[in-house]
Order: sequence, then C-alpha cells, then structure tokens
Amino acid sequence: MSKKMSPTALSPDEIELLFESIALDHLFIETLQTRHRDSLDFHDVSVWGVKSALQAAFDAGLRAAGGTPKQPVHRSRKTNKTLSANCSTATLQA
Repeated sequence: MSKKMSPTALSPDEIELLFESIALDHLFIETLQTRHRDSLDFHDVSVWGVKSALQAAFDAGLRAAGGTPKQPVHRSRKTNKTLSANCSTATLQA
C-alpha cells in the first residue's frame, strides 16, 4: 500500500529547492553541493542568520502541515540589516 501524500506535501526536488533557497537567502551560501574544498564547503555564518534560517524552515514546516506562521521574520538578501561599528543599523546591498 503506498503512502498518500497530503496536498501540501513537497516532492524531494521541491524540498531540495527550499533548502537551497533558505541557505542562500538567510546564510548567503550559494550551493549545498559538496565541492571538496574547505574554502567552499565550510562557511562562517552569524547567529542571527542561523536563527533566521531556522525560523524559515520552521515556517515552511508549519505551512506544509496546513498551519500558518504566526509572524514573518524572513530577511531578504537585498536588504539585510547589520550593526555597524558604532552600533547603528546599516542596510547592506547584496
């Protein structure tokens, strides 16, 4: 007996695209493919980037389960905010 997928379930290819999208949008990692070079396969990421990526993954899971995220906290690559040396908020363009 085959397992019936719910209408909101994603295919393995769609899940891979979602992972890659989250990695790019929140962690600025261009690909999740192993490239066998430390400089390409290991990345320094901020804790707020990790938190944002986890929130995006959690929200995607809620949507897949038929729920809705309580609040959008997604950052866009085009307008990422960071604190400058004097602790003021600056907008960076990707």
